[in-house]
Amino acid sequence: MIGIDDLLNNRATTSVSDLDSGRLNAWGNSFPAEELPTPGALIEVAGIPFTWANAHAKGDNVRCEGQVIDIPPGQYDWIYLLAASERRSEDTIWAHYEDGHADPLRVGISDFLDGTPAFGELTAFRTSRMHYPHHVQERLPTTMWLTRVGMPRRGIAQSLRLPRLVAMHVFALTLVTGIDMRRAEGAAI
Repeated sequence: MIGIDDLLNNRATTSVSDLDSGRLNAWGNSFPAEELPTPGALIEVAGIPFTWANAHAKGDNVRCEGQVIDIPPGQYDWIYLLAASERRSEDTIWAHYEDGHADPLRVGISDFLDGTPAFGELTAFRTSRMHYPHHVQERLPTTMWLTRVGMPRRGIAQSLRLPRLVAMHVFALTLVTGIDMRRAEGAAI
């Protein structure tokens, strides 16, 4: 579980009392906060542990603008993201290694409104309604996705650079190894 609280730069979840602060897309839509995890909560989605972003005045998610995320140096197999996208989006996460290599890793995140996984993601959260700046639209569900990106290099990764694509929003990030996955699968049995 990788903390992203220092990088939060966008508001994409709102309550009924602050509808006009949402910025998930160009129209100011947002997820209903009451249907998502509590800020700072430890959660699990499909057996993968996450720390939900701890919302503050600057935001509750990372709108992807090429931010660098320092990670504990290690050999990882997968990047897991809880993410949403305005429209279907595909771009590159860069994994930087201690030997100087940087690998481009393709990431795809489906549209938060469509609800159809275009890149093989799993539904992490599906809300029953969507927030607009001036009203709540009942029976218009939104979707947050669980997506994963493979890290095939057998080196020691030390940082990740997010895409420069403001349509992509990251709410939580976890790195796992094959050993972590075997432990999770064993615990679930």
